[in-house]
Amino acid sequence: MIKAVIFDMDGTIIDSEPIYERVNEEIYEKYGFNLSQEDYDRHMGANLKDIWTDILDRYQVKDEYSHYKIEDFMEDHIHSSYMGLAEAEDLELMPGVKDWFEFLKDHGYKMIVASSSYEPVIEHVFQRFGLENYMEGYVDGNAIENGKPAPDIFLEAAERLGVKPEECIVIEDSEHGVNGAHKAGARVIGFNRAKDESQDLSRADLIIDEFNQENLNEILK
Repeated sequence: MIKAVIFDMDGTIIDSEPIYERVNEEIYEKYGFNLSQEDYDRHMGANLKDIWTDILDRYQVKDEYSHYKIEDFMEDHIHSSYMGLAEAEDLELMPGVKDWFEFLKDHGYKMIVASSSYEPVIEHVFQRFGLENYMEGYVDGNAIENGKPAPDIFLEAAERLGVKPEECIVIEDSEHGVNGAHKAGARVIGFNRAKDESQDLSRADLIIDEFNQENLNEILK
């Protein structure tokens, strides 16, 4: 029996990917990196430490930043992401997702966010869109040892809600997220509004491309 829904945030609850694309291009250029599209695709859904570990293994940083530790790059990236969202007037909730929140709340389902983003960014989104009215908190990328595609973040989210992973539905837009939720034992819904072929969501139990009542009824069957 399904008792809870775990939502990814970026690209699922909010349409943040275009904003992050701009932020990422600026910050990678600053440090002298020219990432490929394959790099971006591989990083989707991963936490920042794993992303920067991968980048620093593959690319040479500008000499002026050669003394930086991975934590320095991460701190700069988190700040840039926060500012990018805070200054983006066009940042919106995904169409229809608030109706899902209302329905799930009215019907007694618990909800929580499980996001690879970090606390300042998630806090901004919660405050901006009033997510605290629906969610019983969040698990951020810094709260667990192993990021997606490991199941840690979903197991922690279920534990915080006081439910078993198999009593949860997870809504995810990335291959890493879908695979992590599958490993956790949850029912997994792949959200592919962007029709992004770079993300293999085939391990999801169901793939949807919009938040409408028909799809909500289908996943709650």
